[in-house]
Amino acid sequence: MLKKAKKVSALLLSACLLTLSGCSGLAADGNSLLRPPRPTGDKAAIQEIIAREAGGAYNLKYPQRGVNRSAITLRNENTDNEYALALYSTENDTKLNVSIIAYAQSEWKCLGTYTNNSSGVDRVLFYDINADKREDIIIGWTSYNSAHKSLTAYSFNSDEAFEMSIDETYDDLAIVDLTNDSIDDIVLLSLSTQETPSSATLLQYSDQDKRPVGKYSLELDSEVIAFSNIVVGDVAINTEKKLSEIKVTASSARVAPSDPSDGEASQEEKSADEESAEESSKESAAESSREEENASSDSSKEDDPNKESSVNDEGSAESSAEGSQSSNDEPSENETSSDESSEEGSSSESAMPVPIEESSGEIITDPDDEDGEESSRGVKPVPKKFDANAVLSKKGVVVDCKRSDNTFCTQMIYYDSIYDELTDPIARRKDGSTYINSTLRTEAVFSRDINGDDVIEVPVSVPMSAAADENGFAVCNLTSWCNYDARERKSNIAMNTVMNLKDGYYFVMPDRWLGNVTARSDAETREMTFYMWNSKTAALGDRLLLISRYTEQQWKDADHSGKILLELSPVKSKAVYAAEIYLTSADESLNITETELQDSVFLN
Repeated sequence: MLKKAKKVSALLLSACLLTLSGCSGLAADGNSLLRPPRPTGDKAAIQEIIAREAGGAYNLKYPQRGVNRSAITLRNENTDNEYALALYSTENDTKLNVSIIAYAQSEWKCLGTYTNNSSGVDRVLFYDINADKREDIIIGWTSYNSAHKSLTAYSFNSDEAFEMSIDETYDDLAIVDLTNDSIDDIVLLSLSTQETPSSATLLQYSDQDKRPVGKYSLELDSEVIAFSNIVVGDVAINTEKKLSEIKVTASSARVAPSDPSDGEASQEEKSADEESAEESSKESAAESSREEENASSDSSKEDDPNKESSVNDEGSAESSAEGSQSSNDEPSENETSSDESSEEGSSSESAMPVPIEESSGEIITDPDDEDGEESSRGVKPVPKKFDANAVLSKKGVVVDCKRSDNTFCTQMIYYDSIYDELTDPIARRKDGSTYINSTLRTEAVFSRDINGDDVIEVPVSVPMSAAADENGFAVCNLTSWCNYDARERKSNIAMNTVMNLKDGYYFVMPDRWLGNVTARSDAETREMTFYMWNSKTAALGDRLLLISRYTEQQWKDADHSGKILLELSPVKSKAVYAAEIYLTSADESLNITETELQDSVFLN
């Protein structure tokens, strides 16, 4: 009975504190300080504790970013680990206070109150970062006199709480089990200053230490001026599952991605194939052992005709034919093999962008190299104690960045368990100074799982084929979505698209169109047109497809003859999308069907 009444009171507390009207007279940030009324139940007990800790009236402080935006947050309601977190300033001091108030033995009690000199709260996160089987509290702080933010963490049990020191500052952050040890790690992202370059720092804690027990650092591109998008999740594929086995369908690709703006991920988020990956890892270990005995990492691999394009030693896309470079299974019922399309389009130059650059397309095992020095091919040899399970570690942080020249790039923050280091496999330094990142692009296209394979893809964009005298602003970009293979140490192209950011949709390029078709956009008419491309004459050929965006009224007034209404339903804009298909006799293999069209256009 007591627990039921407590649950009702807790719900009332959450509703009242959220609205701050009617139920409570507490003031928001910067407003006059008012002593709250005296309610009943849990709310009264918590507020009485806060008032006692504050020494009187108090001013609630609200996080500016993240999912948790309440000044008083109830966690683990109606369980043995129920507690409340309160953020506030006092009547006599502008410093911020953190009170951790737990419910135990039928009463609420304060486990600890901590003071912070910051001026505001950036965000509040709840993760287990010290492996004590209880969630910890991580709070980011803002300050008037510093552009960087600070961080503190708090761990507690039923009797006491303590603060875990974090000396590093940050501009953005993410929390994820990057080292694959079932313990959440803190990843701090910092922009460059006059004294220090841009960097990523990984911090590890244990249940016995109040300071970090592990720290890894990675230097980032110092031309970055802002972290535009942060995605946490699987960044390396399970190499036992070929990408060619993952079909891109309307049901999978049309699922809207989760909002990555705060760089946060659910603590319960797990990979869908985690269990099967463990079994695959055991098989990989056995295979790796056989490979070491034969001193060749290639001897046991079978040629796969459907294998995606990969990165070779020069960072260019490999292909089975010169004219058409296959990169993904076509999302259509009428599939055309890459071999057939390459023969038909062999006379055309490919417009395939250079995917994520790596120094080599394979792991090199050098049994004679005891010191781990770089081999003559420029790649570190794998240590003798090769751990296939470690290689298949997949979690990472993908950060899309804006640079000082108004371009965008992507940094992949990844823990390499073979060399025990934090690394970025898609960007590196050449000759110790020049920074190379093949993801540089002019469009604000951000990383995500675009094809529903549970792996984050990174966009690589280049302009499509165009004549020298064309208006470059009308030429569309071909965006290749790449993911990283940790075992093979190379990237794979999972999908090729043409993105229309202004009108909110993208088109998945059929394999047979690569190198043979180009596209133009018109910002005024809101149209995107696809043409055949003659590489010999560097000229446009027949028109193949026209995609248009309408307002609801424009669509009502439009002539619908010959137009195909696309199966897209944007929630916010309520725009209408339609297309017109044009058949060509110059190369009938490039003609597209209505079914293929419907399966190739998706909302951004």
